[in-house]
Amino acid sequence: MPSSSILVTGGLGYVGRELVAQLLRTDAGTLHVLDDVSSGEHRLAAMDTQRFTLHRVDVRDRAAVREAVAAVRPSVIYHLAAIHYIPACEAAPGDATSINVAGTVNLLDAAPAGCRFVYASTAAVYAPSDAPHVETEAPGPVDIYGYTKLHGEHFVGYYARQGRVRGRIVRLFNVVGPGETNPHLVPAIVRQLAGGTTRVQLGNLFPHRDYIDVADAARGFQLIGAAGADEDLVVSNLGTGVTHAVGDVVETIAKAAGIALTVEQDPARMRNVDRPMLRASTERLRALTGWAPSTTLAESMRRAWQSRREDGLA
Repeated sequence: MPSSSILVTGGLGYVGRELVAQLLRTDAGTLHVLDDVSSGEHRLAAMDTQRFTLHRVDVRDRAAVREAVAAVRPSVIYHLAAIHYIPACEAAPGDATSINVAGTVNLLDAAPAGCRFVYASTAAVYAPSDAPHVETEAPGPVDIYGYTKLHGEHFVGYYARQGRVRGRIVRLFNVVGPGETNPHLVPAIVRQLAGGTTRVQLGNLFPHRDYIDVADAARGFQLIGAAGADEDLVVSNLGTGVTHAVGDVVETIAKAAGIALTVEQDPARMRNVDRPMLRASTERLRALTGWAPSTTLAESMRRAWQSRREDGLA
């Protein structure tokens, strides 16, 4: 019988919900989810709610966080609760900072001594580059989201150096597949195709991104969380090391949907600041965990298309 207690923050979110499902399948321990349910009550419908305890808590509420963590006394905290959508962060930087930074500090401060603290960071902490990003390179975020996540990393590192937690920083690249909670590229395409159009309106068309399926991402979080048992702080990318252009993604979804389409650029959807390339170096990840992606982009897009009704996109 499992004896450990695990807490997943943001467990109703995109990667969080998949991580909860995988933890339940592996019977990793007594599972608790801390979430403010801002992504919607409907997210619970696809979850095995009888097998975990839900704590309806906003990570900004220091007292409520402390009370919940004291009740759970987790040996592992997967901290995924955050504002991830870059336009939302730019529109409300104060909210992004209070949730992504102060919320992280609240959890770190409440964590039991020696707890493994697995922090969902992002590739957005890196400076723009055409080369694969390596964990040891100097950071250089270009947007609010990246800055908030980098500040969160600083606090994880501080608490780890103080011996308060064993920090595991996961720099996640672009997640795709079913269950998305924000209007990123793939949901935007799926919604338009599901609405019957064959002329898809998109923003910037030039970026190449390192796309990782949500199921592969959740598995990577588990493996990185368990890696480096004797290390106080571990930092690892979580990406495939392969990039695809926006056009590749559009074409792959169109094939999954069996629809011939054309792409039009919509100035209202374009970002003033956007990286031309974002790609992970995976050497550290493979050395730590042996992880490799198991889902192709084509399979991921097929799953995203098939789940369009469940995801509210059709």
